Amino acid sequence: MKPLIGVCCRLDRTPRGDRFYLPREYSEAVLAAGGIPVLLPVLPEPEYAREIAGRLAAIVLSGSAGDVAPQHYGAERDPRVTEVHPEREALDFALVDHAIQTRKPLLGICFGTQALNVALGGTLIQHLETGIDHSDPQVRHKVLVEPDSALAKLGGAGEHVVNTSHHQAIECVAPPLRVTAHAPDGTIEAVEATEPGRFLVGVQWHPERIWKESAISRALFEELVRWAEEKE
Repeated sequence: MKPLIGVCCRLDRTPRGDRFYLPREYSEAVLAAGGIPVLLPVLPEPEYAREIAGRLAAIVLSGSAGDVAPQHYGAERDPRVTEVHPEREALDFALVDHAIQTRKPLLGICFGTQALNVALGGTLIQHLETGIDHSDPQVRHKVLVEPDSALAKLGGAGEHVVNTSHHQAIECVAPPLRVTAHAPDGTIEAVEATEPGRFLVGVQWHPERIWKESAISRALFEELVRWAEEKE
């Protein structure tokens, strides 16, 4: 039996009501890595999160068109913060808590990495102003992966080229995490658990969009599935 990998849907507010959706690349990347993708609707009830998480072998916190509300890390809201989705925050925070308590493998992607950091006590830069336009999905830039990290074991330490599509990033890293990759402008691009023997990784880029061309991005999903199989 292939492991079930839960992937958080995104939330869109429309005149006709809220819509749950997810770009197909997430499911394709999980399936290609050997897992069975399970799309998770954005329902904020704690009981739902506990019940669904208990049936999954691993979790992916996907990207989002919104931002994490600054109130969660004790900051006043910058006017450049975009729409916030309390339902998505509640789901992500509950899934992070479940992963911490059960040691379930978890991969955060873009917004998912930011939510992971905030859920564990970290803070965010509310709007990036650097030499790289991180908000442009057409941009590719280098990241420097630290040695002795999960990413280094997957794709090698040193430089890798990744995509980007965000205007926020990690500022203060949560105590259970450590930084494992930076962009040339200093932006934190990856974090992982300080505690050994678990897969708890967040990346600021979108590996689901470039897994066919990026070995390290493809390896992220393959490693997540490997850990999921071991937990089954």
